[in-house]
Amino acid sequence: MAEERATGRDLHGARACRLILHPALSLVVAACLIALVGWTGKVTSLQHWATTAAGIIFAFERAWLYRALRPQGREYRRLALHAALGGVVFVVAVVLLLRPLSEAGEWSLGGHVFIQIAVICSAIASLIHHQRRFTARAFHPGRVLMGSFLLIIIGGALLLKMPRCVVEGLTLSWLDAFFTSTSAVCVTGLSVHNTALFFSDTGQMVILLLIQVGGLGIMTLTFFAAVVLFEGLSLHDRLLLGKMIQENRLARIGRTLGFIVAMTFTCEAVGAIVLYASGEGTGDRRVFHAVFHSVSAFCNAGFSSLPDGLANETVNGNQVWQVMVMLLIVIGGIGSLAAEDISTWAVTKVKRRFGVEVVNPRLRVHTRLVLVITAVLIFGGAGVFLLTEFVASSGPENGGKVLTAFFHSVTARTAGFNTVPMGQIGSLTIQVLMVLMLVGGSPGGTAGGLRTTVVGVGLAHLWSQLRSGRRGMVVFNRTIPAETGRRALGLIVLAGIWLAANFVVLQIFQANTGVNETTLLFELVSAFATVGLSLDLTPHLTEGAKAVLIVNMFVGRIGLLTVMATLIKPDSRPVSGKPTEEILLT
Repeated sequence: MAEERATGRDLHGARACRLILHPALSLVVAACLIALVGWTGKVTSLQHWATTAAGIIFAFERAWLYRALRPQGREYRRLALHAALGGVVFVVAVVLLLRPLSEAGEWSLGGHVFIQIAVICSAIASLIHHQRRFTARAFHPGRVLMGSFLLIIIGGALLLKMPRCVVEGLTLSWLDAFFTSTSAVCVTGLSVHNTALFFSDTGQMVILLLIQVGGLGIMTLTFFAAVVLFEGLSLHDRLLLGKMIQENRLARIGRTLGFIVAMTFTCEAVGAIVLYASGEGTGDRRVFHAVFHSVSAFCNAGFSSLPDGLANETVNGNQVWQVMVMLLIVIGGIGSLAAEDISTWAVTKVKRRFGVEVVNPRLRVHTRLVLVITAVLIFGGAGVFLLTEFVASSGPENGGKVLTAFFHSVTARTAGFNTVPMGQIGSLTIQVLMVLMLVGGSPGGTAGGLRTTVVGVGLAHLWSQLRSGRRGMVVFNRTIPAETGRRALGLIVLAGIWLAANFVVLQIFQANTGVNETTLLFELVSAFATVGLSLDLTPHLTEGAKAVLIVNMFVGRIGLLTVMATLIKPDSRPVSGKPTEEILLT
């Protein structure tokens, strides 16, 4: 290590820079950036002097650190990059100082933002470089996952409380800020305020950032940066991350991690291009709407930057928009493991087609089960929607009856978009949507709910038990362990108990408000399954009911089983050795 080759005095100075000076400079420029974005909207005299001074000190600190540690190898390249960045920051800071602030224009604003972002990115890179000191501790993966999401939610709420995040003249309460932040980070889509009308461009950008970070997960992004920028993942990192992204093959953790990030940004970029090309209007707003809806759709968030969502007149009847959003929802919801398996299978098929000698590809049982259940739910839900809305009654449509039915069958699988006013949907259709919301998406994706594999394996295990067969569960010529079936069925029962208890609490908080029980249950299921569909009830909830939904969105995003396993202390007592006795069940 570079520090081992440094003298004692230089070593103490390096530690002081890393532990005190560099974090202090980062906090200063971060405060200036937040004040610029969220409060002033322009560079004030105080921000000007604080940013330029921090930039100059940062440049000297990076240069001194590079000289003092005398790094070699990979460490040399890392510190050399930091030192080069410090040199650029120094030049920009000097140029800003030589010209009076009163005479500066947009270039000055860009210069200040550049210095602030450069210092912050340098601090983040240094933090990621030393993340092993944090992950080397024996933290429970569930606690790390819950803690990371909780920190993002708190940070998001603080950002949304900035005055420039809402339209001038409006205010956002602390509870509503936490509700919106939780909904965005947990990619739910429920909102107590109309996103397009209540939040300013700055606020909508904050929501978009929270959706992206929440969809990928802060720990996924951190470990990915560690793989790309630094030495990669240690064995402990692989074990920790494998449990988070549900990948048991430790040798493939790095590859799977890279695939998740690459697939996410590729799909979102393609989706944004298609939405932009098929949208209406011109200018920056058209670009923003395309990017916002692409990210929100792939992350299954359900937030919209249009006043009426996809029922807005801007995209009303736009079939390309609806089909593209549906595709993004499905791809984001099937899970990264299934998507990676499908891509590997397709590439192998193409190679065999061109005569390349490779092993005959075979999709994993998990992938096949995900695809089959997803197809059954989409087509089955669309068929029932057609019957309940357009055969038994004359419900609203957007882009045609068939497209409307398929869109809402897809979006009920934790996406939360709507192309018709939800208040005009029939009561029977609402029941169908609740079932689809409960099932949700697939493991390893951005969707919530019970998950398709949990419902499929749980029902298969129940059927196997009812038949009292000795053959066990056989799916696609593979035997599924009975323990997996019992766990899936237990999770379904646990979710039912959780929802029943929370529904009782919601009824208490919403007593004497005249809210229909079906509407209230729909809101609860939507929050727990991180869907975001609402029967126009969210803005009218009491503060207690909002708090209940915040908890449900958080638990639904993390996973009920993960939360319970994290909070409940495992039983480490030895086997009792007591005599066994049967109990009558029927």
